[in-house]
Amino acid sequence: MKKRDDLFIIQIRLFRLAQLKWNKTAEECEEIFKQNKIFEYIATCYEEYHVQGDDANLADIEKYLENNDVKVEINKDNSIVFSKYEYSMELLAAMASANIAKEKKISKTNAFLKFIKSQTGQMLFDESTDMWMNGPDYIADEYRREMASK
Repeated sequence: MKKRDDLFIIQIRLFRLAQLKWNKTAEECEEIFKQNKIFEYIATCYEEYHVQGDDANLADIEKYLENNDVKVEINKDNSIVFSKYEYSMELLAAMASANIAKEKKISKTNAFLKFIKSQTGQMLFDESTDMWMNGPDYIADEYRREMASK
């Protein structure tokens, strides 16, 4: 896997973990990530992040925010429940976002941020919809259909 692809998947993973741990909507999490340049920060930490665990990486981001006087409410009871398909959902989101980015000629990160806020993105991360059982091209096509109907 190319470094930039691996980095993109790490960024998606940490976005989702933050969203769940901080109990934020995709829009709220996007605002925190953009205002504090967290995607860029993750890129500078790639060498460490790609060999560390998720908890250590997210803790580092939280420390980064704290050092920059940014307060985020953290779910301290550690009761975050992940779907057993979470990693698959994240990988599908990454691949669908890459597909969308290529077509729209935008960055994969921007494509992901648009995708995660869509109904299609919400369905992908809702295990009960079974959207995660489809391939990335189908998911990207569903997103396009959703956007065309708006």
